[in-house]
Amino acid sequence: MEKIKRALGYISMAVMILVLLYVKYAYERGLELWPVNTKLLHDKVRVERKIKIPEGETMEFIQPAFLVGLSHSSTETPEDVLEDLEEGNYGHELYEEAKLNEDGTLSMTVTGKQLENWISTSEEAINKRIEDGWDKGLEIKINKELTKVTYILKEGCEITSLEWAMYAQVIIGCLFEIQSFTGIAPEDCHVREVVKRESDGVVLIDAVSPGANYKVTDSQWYGEEEIE
Repeated sequence: MEKIKRALGYISMAVMILVLLYVKYAYERGLELWPVNTKLLHDKVRVERKIKIPEGETMEFIQPAFLVGLSHSSTETPEDVLEDLEEGNYGHELYEEAKLNEDGTLSMTVTGKQLENWISTSEEAINKRIEDGWDKGLEIKINKELTKVTYILKEGCEITSLEWAMYAQVIIGCLFEIQSFTGIAPEDCHVREVVKRESDGVVLIDAVSPGANYKVTDSQWYGEEEIE
């Protein structure tokens, strides 16, 4: 009888181990099929790396003049932007060389590792805004070409027009930067911004940058005043 009990104990232990192994497999398989951050499953920005820089080599990229403009306040000049960039590069090796061109564009020479860092940083910055916006009732969608960003204000959205402008400043800057770092000519870089309320379908903003010029009052933002 004692031998039978011992045998049953071993069998039970073996079954328990098999069950645990199956649960572990099912969990890992489930993560592959359905990531934990499911709410961002279709919205996360992932840039296709088309440019490969061989190890030991560098490549020069020219950023649009308006991208330099996005990087500084009204009291700073493009020269100030370059100086800030050089200070940030000290000890971090974000790029090999940076210079301002006569036409207001900025040239940056980077290695493959540095290029990956620039693109990854932009991805993270955009995805952080997507996740943060979702939690506050702002849905952000960006097309695969990275040339259009749509902001949808959900019912009860907690983000004001000023807060949205801060989101947009970061996102549009990152999109322009990604475009220039993926081989698009400076003159061809553009982003269309669309902001609309989901409740009534009203489009608050539909403009293409660079050259966009728009202003939305708080009353229009909250639907208290119609947009002409």
